[in-house]
Amino acid sequence: MASAGLSGVFGPATFCAVTGGSRGLGRSIAVQLAGRLGEGSRLVLTGRSLQGLQETKRQVEEKSRNQLEVKLVTGDMEDTTAYPALFFDILADVQPGAFKNALIIHNAGTLGDLRKKAAEHSDAEILNKYYATNLTSVIALTAKFMQVFSGSAVRRTVVNISSAAAIEPLVHNSLYCSGKAARNMFFKVLAEEEPDVRVLSYSPGPLDTEMLRTVRSCGDKQVEDRFNAMESKGMILSPDDSAKHLLTLLEQDKFKSGAFLDVFDRFSL
Repeated sequence: MASAGLSGVFGPATFCAVTGGSRGLGRSIAVQLAGRLGEGSRLVLTGRSLQGLQETKRQVEEKSRNQLEVKLVTGDMEDTTAYPALFFDILADVQPGAFKNALIIHNAGTLGDLRKKAAEHSDAEILNKYYATNLTSVIALTAKFMQVFSGSAVRRTVVNISSAAAIEPLVHNSLYCSGKAARNMFFKVLAEEEPDVRVLSYSPGPLDTEMLRTVRSCGDKQVEDRFNAMESKGMILSPDDSAKHLLTLLEQDKFKSGAFLDVFDRFSL
């Protein structure tokens, strides 16, 4: 079902959900989608901060050339008991035949406790909450998305916002690295099992965001040196630049479904 060109990916009557849309890369993706989603499209933005989501919505509506329906859904993916209601809100009122394209971008994510090394993560409750937020919710929401948009009448695209940390170990980031690695493999399997679905894992690169500043301030010289070297090479990007690269990949639609692609073209796995 792959087809090149903007209309084949977004076009008119597209349903699009972006998790973690209240700031950073999620906001940049949402705002840049505004100029690409055609008539009859719906953009659903999720996040924990209603205020942040409202600001993203304002920017989306300011840029949108069309009457784009923007829906905000707040919730915390850490609470698995809330998933049924949360997923219902995200995918509510999807009528058969209403959308020709369906796109979900899994952008939401957290770092975990960066003070601890791998051998120090002994609290099972904390681990369960971390992986619920960063892995379980992604798998479960994808399954719901596939259930709602079933069959070949809708062109389906699933994007996993990944990281170089999925394949490159980073000290003090064992939870983040392992969660991203597990997500990558889950989506590779999805691509194998669902050949009519376009699946992409995308590493956006180190971005000039609060999350990166938190990583860099963990107090480990190895981590600081690594990102200082990247900064000296101009490899710390703005969320807008990385979002543009992602949407270009989707528009060109040349990737193998299930691929793991990087903003710097370092990987093609």
